[in-house]
Amino acid sequence: MASAKFYLFIVLVNCLSVQLTLTATSCSRGYFLDIGNCYPCTPGTYCPDGYRQLPCNPGDYQDSFASSSCSSCQSGYFTTQSGSITCDICPVGSMCPNTDRDPISCPSGTYQDTYGATNCRQCSQGYYSTSSSSHQCQICPKGSECPRPDQSPLACRPGTYSNDYGAYSCSQCSSGWYTTQTGAVLCNICPEGNECPRADQPPTMCRPGTYSPYPGSSCISCPTNTYATSSGQVSCNACPLGYECTQSDQEPRVCARGFYRDGSMNYCQRCSSGMWTKNTTSVRCEICPVGFECSTTDSSPLPCRIGTYTSSINTATCSRCSTGYYTVEVGSIQCEICPRGYYCSQPDTAPLACPNGTYSDYKQTQCSQCSSGYYSLTSKSADCKLCPRGFACDDPSATPQACPVGTSANYGARSCASCSQGYYSVQNSSATCTPCAPGYFCDDSTKCPQQCLPGSYSSAAQTNCYQCSSSCSSNPGVFDCSTCVTAKPTGCQ
Repeated sequence: MASAKFYLFIVLVNCLSVQLTLTATSCSRGYFLDIGNCYPCTPGTYCPDGYRQLPCNPGDYQDSFASSSCSSCQSGYFTTQSGSITCDICPVGSMCPNTDRDPISCPSGTYQDTYGATNCRQCSQGYYSTSSSSHQCQICPKGSECPRPDQSPLACRPGTYSNDYGAYSCSQCSSGWYTTQTGAVLCNICPEGNECPRADQPPTMCRPGTYSPYPGSSCISCPTNTYATSSGQVSCNACPLGYECTQSDQEPRVCARGFYRDGSMNYCQRCSSGMWTKNTTSVRCEICPVGFECSTTDSSPLPCRIGTYTSSINTATCSRCSTGYYTVEVGSIQCEICPRGYYCSQPDTAPLACPNGTYSDYKQTQCSQCSSGYYSLTSKSADCKLCPRGFACDDPSATPQACPVGTSANYGARSCASCSQGYYSVQNSSATCTPCAPGYFCDDSTKCPQQCLPGSYSSAAQTNCYQCSSSCSSNPGVFDCSTCVTAKPTGCQ
């Protein structure tokens, strides 16, 4: 030791050599004094002044011998114990803003799907999380609104609806539509012979003297020279419905298929695009129902093919499902969202489960490969798991492989790393390699340290021992030839 003072007196008595050695009074930084001898600081401690061996504070660690200070845990890691050799990674569903404190669970309305995070993420608009420690947010279901990410979905009030996932707020029913139920996905069109002045109340029948000719319309007064004596009329009495009377002195002419005439008209008219008639003498055009298309006004509705849909009436052509949605039914009124753990490459094909080693979120057309150091052992995975310490995850679809002796691995390792020279690991699944203790040598990283023979010495993490220049001929395991002090090895007996 640089600071240790020794005095050696050689006294020759009767041709015998006697060596007298005074004990040490102080040690170098990184070493501590114990009963007159200097010893190197062990992992998990530090020796700042050559006298004391102190444990590392929470939030700090030390994995080496003979250290005069401890290292701070890196961001996203923590340790709450004194004398730590390593730091723990912050788990998913939590945040670790402080390295010396336990992880903090993500509050409602937030989530964290990554290991080693220092803060939580806010749920996106239309998503929510009502529990703590969430590693993912839930999408707002149909028929609901999610104005706050930390509250459960709210069912749409009567008169409103939401027909898709992830709605921030419910939509108001259009004029001529209504719904009296809570949590509606679609609104109902106001039927003919009725009017719907309020979207949250049931239809009201037209009063005598008025009528409504088609769904979604309001009640209107009968034209001149027409009449209606009962409630809920769809036409007024005049020229017979389904006929046209271009001359008052002529017989009515039949309206052809694809044409109609009600009491508000003086002649037959072609149905609007997306509507149709069943036969001749039609008094109205038929509504093309949801899930059907009406390409011509004189033919019956055709159900939407798989992969297509209509969510509204009077549609001339069915719409193809958006990317990430699908339907495998004929006559669909909506497309289903591709669920987590599945992918939907085509809108007319049922979701396919993600294979091992992959994952997916909502609305994916293909599965994503697990990131390096992550794995998934089951199909239909929504996320991948972090490879644990002491294991290697080279194949994301295979079980983590335990590191053999002589190697180690930290979180998220693809392969096990061989111990450096002077370090060893004698157990499988080692997270770290242990430095060879002073007074020992480690020429095989798979075996425990071997003690230096008498007359030789070594410092920490050595692969062989060195010959002492003098003395210490009877003490094995010496790390200081000037005092013949032996080390205290750890990890192996």
